[in-house]
Amino acid sequence: MKVISIVNQKGGCGKTTLAVNFAATLSRMGNEVLLIDLDPQAHATFALGYRENNLEKKTSYDIFRSHIEGEPLPFGEIVIGDRPKLAFIPSNMLLSAAEINLGTMHGAASILSRTLFEPFFEKYEYVIIDSPPSFGFLTLNSMYAADMIVVPIDLGYFSFNGINGVYRVKSLLDKETGRSPSIFFVLNIFDPRSNFASNLEKDAKQKLGEYLLNSKIRSSVKLREASKEGKTIFEYDYKCTAALDYYNFTSEILNVEKIDLGLIVKEFLYRAPEAGAVYVLGDFNGWKKTEAAKLAKDDDGSWRAHLSLKKGKYRYKYLVDETWVNDPINPEIEENAFGSVDSVVTI
Repeated sequence: MKVISIVNQKGGCGKTTLAVNFAATLSRMGNEVLLIDLDPQAHATFALGYRENNLEKKTSYDIFRSHIEGEPLPFGEIVIGDRPKLAFIPSNMLLSAAEINLGTMHGAASILSRTLFEPFFEKYEYVIIDSPPSFGFLTLNSMYAADMIVVPIDLGYFSFNGINGVYRVKSLLDKETGRSPSIFFVLNIFDPRSNFASNLEKDAKQKLGEYLLNSKIRSSVKLREASKEGKTIFEYDYKCTAALDYYNFTSEILNVEKIDLGLIVKEFLYRAPEAGAVYVLGDFNGWKKTEAAKLAKDDDGSWRAHLSLKKGKYRYKYLVDETWVNDPINPEIEENAFGSVDSVVTI
């Protein structure tokens, strides 16, 4: 399980929108994902279409309440699972009480981290945490639990101030815990037409260097409309440029995650609206038809899979309803031992 916290002490930088749609993208790539709303303002909860008056589940507050009252945590009662591969723990204003009651308690910053070690959460490949726009008790819990911290910046002066705050808090946590989660920054709500944004982008690259991701999330009316409707960007308009931005951003995060292992995330895409099942088989998986080799179908009839591969050259084919097919969008082919040809990809 990989825990990724979305953090910035400045509000209005698109932090919640990033957390919600990042989690949605990971789930569309075939991962089991848990999104946790750790903000008492409950913006992620609202962005996914939930309101306090229609929430039957408990909330992230109960993670901390169970420690206050010494009661077992009812895991099944706090997780909403009504979206494919995207589970969710909502929030409400009661979460503010946790900071008041637990903020000074020894070990309070590790409550969420210890909770996520419970066997109930082992099924999730990724946990995404939407942190509040401050550096209090709740954000400390978010950062303490994290394997990676992602900081959205909107290229404003105060957003850059938020960067300095994240570095300071992370440094303190590193010293106290001995852990050192990786940290990356992404340009969010980015307007490529603006000279002001272009100049600030140069400043960001100079200030952040290799920790600034290449991908950007462009400013989009569709993202605001989707949040208002209580939908992810893929539920609202999966063909829009914002959806593409999130695919690019998520793919880059996955590549960064795998870099220490010498792995690169490769997307395999095959369009077959009428197909019942599509697999990608090749040298990288021993040509074995397994669940890991199965592509997920998008709403537009495209099938996608994202595989983590070592650098090298691989032969592969698609198996479409038990029929072998070469990759129609990859012109690279080589003859095989059976007198036909295979598609070839070099990573």
